[in-house]
Amino acid sequence: MARYLGSRTKLSKRVGRNLFLKGARSFSAKDDFSKKPQKPGVHGNAKRPPKVSEYGKQLLEKQVLRYTYGLMEKQLSNLFKKAFKTKGDTGIIALGLLERRLDNVIYKGGLANSLAQARQLVTHGHFQIDGQKVDIPSYVVKTGEVVAVRESKSKNAFWETYKIEVPLTVPSWLDSSSKMTIKVLNLPLMEDLPQNIEINKIVEFYSRSVA
Repeated sequence: MARYLGSRTKLSKRVGRNLFLKGARSFSAKDDFSKKPQKPGVHGNAKRPPKVSEYGKQLLEKQVLRYTYGLMEKQLSNLFKKAFKTKGDTGIIALGLLERRLDNVIYKGGLANSLAQARQLVTHGHFQIDGQKVDIPSYVVKTGEVVAVRESKSKNAFWETYKIEVPLTVPSWLDSSSKMTIKVLNLPLMEDLPQNIEINKIVEFYSRSVA
């Protein structure tokens, strides 16, 4: 499946929010978005933003969610299909599944400085779950599982010099107190889910096509 390889700053500008997709640089005043957050082109500096329809607002939130977790459209659509079929609040279920993706757990647990870096490390076989190698970034972790850097990779130059370069607050449902290890204590709680995304708008957007 093809993956977006262009400028991550452009993605933030498209949605008008800093999505912090560039690791440590995203938190720096030198970040391109911090210096020039407006969209490119003659309309980027418009004093009066154009009116946006309700559908447009739903589409924008959907794009924010997709860019935040680095997903292709088909991946996000399939995830919402699963969420609609699961009993409970569709939005909370969808966000919970996204938070429990292996690449996101590695990033939130402090073993990568960006989601993109976490995804690359996973696909290159750096991690194991309960002793078994897992190289699928979309793997959804379960309560009690232990994610760890594989011993054969731990002597790699990357891990010898690795350090956290981004502001980090490990969510309460993860335990990263052991070196190069993350334990899943429980499912994400409501306060652990992203608070800057209007998930109900995304549920409404997908209810037209996948519900």
